[in-house]
Amino acid sequence: MRRKNVFWGLVFLTGAAALLLSRLGFLRGVGFWSIVCNIFLASVLVKGIAKRSFEKMLFSLAFLIIVNDELLGLEAITPWPVLGAALLGSLGLNLLFPKSAKWGSHPAWGRGEGAEGRESVGRVFYKNTFGDATKYLSGVVGRVEAENAFGSMQIYFTETLLEGHRAQVEVQSSFGNTVLYVPAVWKVVTDVRVAFGNAEENGNCNPYGEDVLYVGGSVNFGNLEIVYVGEEECAGSEKAE
Repeated sequence: MRRKNVFWGLVFLTGAAALLLSRLGFLRGVGFWSIVCNIFLASVLVKGIAKRSFEKMLFSLAFLIIVNDELLGLEAITPWPVLGAALLGSLGLNLLFPKSAKWGSHPAWGRGEGAEGRESVGRVFYKNTFGDATKYLSGVVGRVEAENAFGSMQIYFTETLLEGHRAQVEVQSSFGNTVLYVPAVWKVVTDVRVAFGNAEENGNCNPYGEDVLYVGGSVNFGNLEIVYVGEEECAGSEKAE
């Protein structure tokens, strides 16, 4: 958390310095909002490099070129050619350098042309590229890692028990739609980084639930949706309390 605060603190200080310099005439011909936009895009680029997120790196670089195309003399490749190159480059890099699973290899599960998966006791890794994949989890789960790129992924936790009443889900969704179906009687804590995408919850969970699911990861040019299943049961349990 402190590292994150230091990073954004430096970003805001840089913005403050740019504001003063522009008013003093040291940045003639460069608008204040252009400077702010460049600072923001540069910060996204740095975070993308730190997190090895090819989407953040290439698209932030593409938007930097678009914002400064006249200054750089690159009007011929903006905006659509450079955005198309960022899209294709992200796809190519993700295929060439996929994130590897941390557990032993097991037969693939799920459905979809680009689906693959690995499981060990309490641990699940699921990856989908250019496909429509669905997974119904069962048994005891402690950690789930899900990667979805240019496809649709649905994961059902409705028949799952959490290891020690706690479990962690790490989602990496890029240019795709990922949906988690979660029992409404669970408590869900989300901490998802979103860049040019959306993360939302459909329904309500139980804030006092004994079972707690922590959802983290990142969404880049995609969508993450958490759907709560069985809210009637959740409401009944709250009345019982």
